Amino acid sequence: MNLKKNTNLFVAAAIGGMLVAMIPAVLAMNSTFLKSAEADHAIDRPYVKVFAKTALYEPGVGRTNVFGPGGIFPFFNDTFTCADDVLTCGVMSEGASFKGVFKEAGEEGDNRFEAEYTAPITYGDHQVAGNKYRIELLDTEWNNADSMLTPSPTRVPGFLVAGKGVAFDQIQHGHSMVDRADAPMFMNKVALYGHVNVYDITGGKEELVVERVFAHLMVGHVIDESKFYSDMQFNSPLPLVVALFVVNVPSGVELPGGIGPLTSEQAQSFTPMPDDPSLTNPPPANYQQLVDQGVDIEEPLPQSTVWPVDNPTQPVYFTFLLFTETKAFDSATNTVPGLE
Repeated sequence: MNLKKNTNLFVAAAIGGMLVAMIPAVLAMNSTFLKSAEADHAIDRPYVKVFAKTALYEPGVGRTNVFGPGGIFPFFNDTFTCADDVLTCGVMSEGASFKGVFKEAGEEGDNRFEAEYTAPITYGDHQVAGNKYRIELLDTEWNNADSMLTPSPTRVPGFLVAGKGVAFDQIQHGHSMVDRADAPMFMNKVALYGHVNVYDITGGKEELVVERVFAHLMVGHVIDESKFYSDMQFNSPLPLVVALFVVNVPSGVELPGGIGPLTSEQAQSFTPMPDDPSLTNPPPANYQQLVDQGVDIEEPLPQSTVWPVDNPTQPVYFTFLLFTETKAFDSATNTVPGLE
C-alpha cells in the first residue's frame, strides 16, 4: 500500500466523523495549501539519497523458509543459529557499504545503487569466505523483459505500477496480511524491486558472478504493528536500515541438497510460500465503511504476489544484507560520489 496515494483511506478511517462538522471553506484552503506544499517539495527535492555501512550477512536466515538450517536450500551450514531479533542475528560482513539514489517513476539512470560486502563464510558456490562482492542495480522491472530470463512472469504488485518498480513512504510486510505475513512490519522510505548483477571484486578484479537476477530493496524502520493500528503512528525505537535481498532459484537443474529439478512455478513457490495469507487477502480495512464515509475506493487485490525469482540461465543464489548504520535524505540532485 503506497501511503502517498492512500492518505485519504487512513484519514477517513480515523477521523471520518469529524470531517462532517468542519467548515468547507477551511477544508478547501487547507487542501490547497497542502497540495501546493507537497508539489513544491517534490519539485525541489525529488530524489532520495541513501548511504549505509555495517552489514549483517544473511540475518535471520536460520528461520527463513528459503535458505539456512530448516530452509529449502540449506547449503548444509550450521553457522546461522539465530535469535528472535532479526536486527542482531547474522554474521558481520567486513567492509560493507551501500550508496544509492532513488526517484519515484524515474527515467533510466534516476534509480541506482551499489552495495559491497565481504562474504564472512562460504555460502554456496558463488559466495566464498573472504571474497569481496559488489551488487549493482540494472533496472526496476518486476519481470525480466527477456522471457528466457523470466519464463514464468508473475503479477506486478499494484503499489509498484505507478512508480515503475519504486515506491516511497510505504508499509510492507507484517502479520496483518498487508504483505508477507512471516516478516516484521516495515515503514519504508524507499522500496524497490528489480534486477542486479553481482561481481567478485576481490583484489581489484571484476568478475561477473550472477547476471540479471531478482532483487528487493527496503530502506526503512521496523515498526510495532499492534501500536500502529492503535494510533496510526510510525514511531520506532529501532534504527533506519537497508535490507537488500538478491535471490535466484533456477528451474530445470538440481539444487543444493539434491532438490529438483523443479518447474518454474515450483522454483518460485518459496517467495513467499503458497500458504502465506498475504497472497489471498487485501489489506485489513473495512472498505464498505470507507465507501459509506465518502471515500472513493474499491477493495484492492492483495499486495503480495509471487516473486519471479527463476532465471534458469543463472546459478542458485541467495544474499540478504542488512545495513544497520544508515542515513537517508531528500535531495535536489541525483549525483552520488563514486556512483556512475
